[in-house]
Amino acid sequence: MERWRYTKGLHDIGNDCFAYLQPDGSFGWSNAGLVRGEGASLLVDTLFDLPLTRAMLDAMKEVTGRAPISTLVNTHANGDHCWGNELVEGAEIVASKTCREEMLNELQPEMLAG
Repeated sequence: MERWRYTKGLHDIGNDCFAYLQPDGSFGWSNAGLVRGEGASLLVDTLFDLPLTRAMLDAMKEVTGRAPISTLVNTHANGDHCWGNELVEGAEIVASKTCREEMLNELQPEMLAG
């Protein structure tokens, strides 16, 4: 059985499901998922900041070209899973009530840099 390679980028894991990986997976280096459907895709989480999320979305363009991202699911409110949300324009954001409240009240990246 072939071992999975933990390399940065978009990986086709089968059945129109994709994983975007960011080794080494330490603080701030989260991963994301993409499920392509007929005419629309679902994205699971964005990344820690806008440049990282932009690079991820660029890597997904070949997959999402005919199936644009229409739904974004945030698994939780940590910045490395939601601070890139604004780049997924027009997508419905799905999150738990607790996640929503935490996203609205969490420190923003600019506050952490200071």
